[in-house]
Amino acid sequence: MKKYPECFPENFETEILPKEAKEENKPVYRVIKYGAVNRESFISTYEEIQRGLIPPKKRMNLNDPGIYSTSCNMEFSEAEYVLNLFMRHHPKAFIAKGETEKTCGPCQLTSEREERTDTHVDWWIYNESSPQIYFKEVNANE
Repeated sequence: MKKYPECFPENFETEILPKEAKEENKPVYRVIKYGAVNRESFISTYEEIQRGLIPPKKRMNLNDPGIYSTSCNMEFSEAEYVLNLFMRHHPKAFIAKGETEKTCGPCQLTSEREERTDTHVDWWIYNESSPQIYFKEVNANE
């Protein structure tokens, strides 16, 4: 059950995934780019690149754990900022509120390993999990 997507490198778990990443429930917001809260809305950046949904980054570091994660934010305002960037390319995008359900994979506040001041959370989701059931659409008034 606790397997990462097949497209991930063989050494992902042993050499790329941060040792400090924990299976824990953190309340987070996630920008849902394609208009529905479903399993596809929780694929990693790396999976999006592999599927041709987004172009590869110019200088992609395959040892950066962040590209294998699903991005979330603990602050609504930060998710809202990301949403406003995505709206140009993904007009059906919206924000969903939920939690990094621990049975779906480990997570880590990105600032624990990088110099940054935001509440960005990396969540490495297991292949056979259903993170979408822990999220629902929110609006700015909630």
